[in-house]
Amino acid sequence: MSAFPPAFEDGPGARLTAYFEQMSAPRPIQARTKAEWVARRQVVRQEVRRILGIDPAPQAPLNIRRGGSLQREGYRVERLYWQTWPGVYASGWLYLPDPVEAPAPAILNPHGHLENGARHPTVQTRLIALARLGYVALAVDSVHPVDYAVGVNPVGVMTWNNLRALDVLCGMPEVDPQRLGVTGVSGGAQQAMYLMALDDRVKAAVPAALVTYFRRILMPDGEHCHCNHVPGLLRVTDAPEICAVFAPRPALYLTLTGDWTAPFGEEELGELRGVYRLWGRSERLDHELFEGPHDYTQPMRERAYAWFNRWLRGIDDPEAAREPAVTPEPPEALLELDDPPQDHHGWQGVGAFYRERAAPSPPRLESRATRKRYQERTRGSLADLLGGPATPVAPAVQRHAEGTAEGFSWEVISYQSEAQVRVPAVLLRPPTDESTPVSILLHPEGKSGWGGPDSLHSLARALLEAGHALLLPDPRLRGEMHQSWRLNSVVWGRPEAGMATQDVLAAVNWIHGREEFDAKRILVLGRGDMGVTALSVAALEPRVTACVADCCGTTYRDGGEGLPVIPNLLREMDVPQLGSLIAPRKLLLYHVPGHRMGFSSRRYFDWTKRTYQSFRADRALRMTANGLEAEELLDWLG
Repeated sequence: MSAFPPAFEDGPGARLTAYFEQMSAPRPIQARTKAEWVARRQVVRQEVRRILGIDPAPQAPLNIRRGGSLQREGYRVERLYWQTWPGVYASGWLYLPDPVEAPAPAILNPHGHLENGARHPTVQTRLIALARLGYVALAVDSVHPVDYAVGVNPVGVMTWNNLRALDVLCGMPEVDPQRLGVTGVSGGAQQAMYLMALDDRVKAAVPAALVTYFRRILMPDGEHCHCNHVPGLLRVTDAPEICAVFAPRPALYLTLTGDWTAPFGEEELGELRGVYRLWGRSERLDHELFEGPHDYTQPMRERAYAWFNRWLRGIDDPEAAREPAVTPEPPEALLELDDPPQDHHGWQGVGAFYRERAAPSPPRLESRATRKRYQERTRGSLADLLGGPATPVAPAVQRHAEGTAEGFSWEVISYQSEAQVRVPAVLLRPPTDESTPVSILLHPEGKSGWGGPDSLHSLARALLEAGHALLLPDPRLRGEMHQSWRLNSVVWGRPEAGMATQDVLAAVNWIHGREEFDAKRILVLGRGDMGVTALSVAALEPRVTACVADCCGTTYRDGGEGLPVIPNLLREMDVPQLGSLIAPRKLLLYHVPGHRMGFSSRRYFDWTKRTYQSFRADRALRMTANGLEAEELLDWLG
C-alpha cells in the first residue's frame, strides 16, 4: 500500500457545504428602534473603516495635478491626479459643463470592471450626459492593489481614493460642496456603497446592479475579484446594513432581472425600508427593477439623472432627465491626455507605506509581569486575526480503517473540530503499551505529504522509532479537506490558517483525553506554509510542549512568499513575534531567513531570541537557516 486510504469517500464539497453556508449566511439588520440603530450605525461606520484598512487614515497633501484636456460642445474633459498616500496618486476624468453655472452640483462616478474602465463608452456616456445636464462629473480610475498581510485590499484603496476625490471636488470653485452625489454600476456601485457609509458629504446616491447580501456573490467552487472580499467583513456586517448607514439621505437602488440583484426588492430592500421608517423618511428610499442582464442601460441612467435632479437641484420634471445625444471618445484618444506625476511611485507604494510601519518592535520585557502582559495581549490579537475561537465541541473520533506496517500500527480516523466540520487524519503508534509522547505533523499536502504505510517520510519514521505516536491530520483546506476558498475565508474573517489552527487545537483536546498518550509531551511540527499554523497552535495552546516550524526563508514583512494569507497580521505581529509567544517552551525554527532579505529578517528574529533569554530559556530555542534533518530534530527533542 503506497498511501493510507481516505477517511471519506465523498469529496470535501459535500461535507463542507453546511460550513460554507454557515460562514456565508446573510447578516440581517438587527436594530428595531431608532436609538438602537443610531448606536449601531456608528459601530458599523467605524468597523467598515477598520476592515477597509483606512483607520487611521493615511496622511498626504492632495497635490492636485492636471494632465491634458479636451474641449467639446457643451462640456470639457480634463485628466486629473491627486495624492492619496505619500508618493501615490489616484487618477480620474473630470467632466465640466461648458459653460458651468457655478457652484454646480457634482457626481462622483466610480467604475467597475468594464474594459478600459472609465474610458468605456457606457461610462463616458454617463459622464458626458451628466456634464451636459449641468453636473460636474468625476470618474475615479479603479485600481486593485492587494497586500493582505498589511491590511491593503482593493476596495479599501479605492474607497480612500474616492474619499479624497470628494476633497478634490469640494475644493473646486465650480462645485457646490453641499450638493454631492455618487453613482456607479457593479464594482463601481460597490465603491459607492462604502463611500455612502463613510462620508456625510454625499447627499444623494444611486448604486446600480450590485447591492445584495454578500452570500449571493460567494461561490463554494470559485471566487470573484479581490475587490469583493474585504477582510473580515462578514464577521461585522453585510451589504444592506452598510447601505443603511446612508439613511436618511436619499438613495435609489437599481437592480436587474438577469443578475444576482434580482431578489433585492423582495428581501434586502425591506431591511432598508425599516431603517428609513425609523427616521420617518420613507420617501427618500426608492428602488426599480429593470429587465435584462448586468448593465447600466439608458433607462437606468435616466432614472438616476431624475433622482439627482430631484434631490440635488429641486427639479421634478421627467423631461429634464432625458439623456442628451452624446458621442463618446475612442478610448485610445483619452489616453493621450495622460500625464502622470513624476513622483508617483505606483500602487505598490501603498503596501510599502504600511510595511515600513508594520509589526513595531515589541516592548522591553524586563520582568515576568511585562512578559506575561505582552504574551496575553498578543495571543488575544492572534486569536482575533485567525477568526476568533470556535464554539467548543467534543472531539468525537470515528475509525475508518486500520492496519500494521513495519512494526507500527496505523488507523485512519476522523474527529470533530467544529459543529459542521470533521477532520480526517491518520494515527500511527509505535509497538508499546505505555503512554507515548505525541507529534502532530502538518504538511501542505495534508497527511499524504508524509507518505504511506510503506513509504513514511524520514522525519515521521524517526519520530516513530523514537517512541512517538504520530497524528497526521488533513486540516482545512488540505488533503481530503481541500477547497479553493482562500478569498471566501478572507471575507469570512476566518483565514485558511485560522481554520487549520482550530482543527489542530481540536486534536490537542482529543489527545488530552486519552490515557495511551503522554499529554505532557505534545509536539506540533509544520512544514512549508503549515509552519505558521504550527506556531499559531503552540502560541494559543499552552499544553503544546514543543513546536517545530518552517519559516520558508522569509517573513511577512519581507513579502511572505510561501506563507499563508492572514489579513492584517503585520499590523500586529510577524513570524518572529509568533515564535516569542511560545517561550519558554521548546521551539525549533528552520529555514530562518538570512541577511539577504530586504528588512534584515535574520536580525528581526533576534526578538525571538531575546524573548527566550528574558525567560532564561536559551536552550529551549534553536534557529537554523538550513532545512530540518531527522537527527537534528531528535537531538533537539532530547
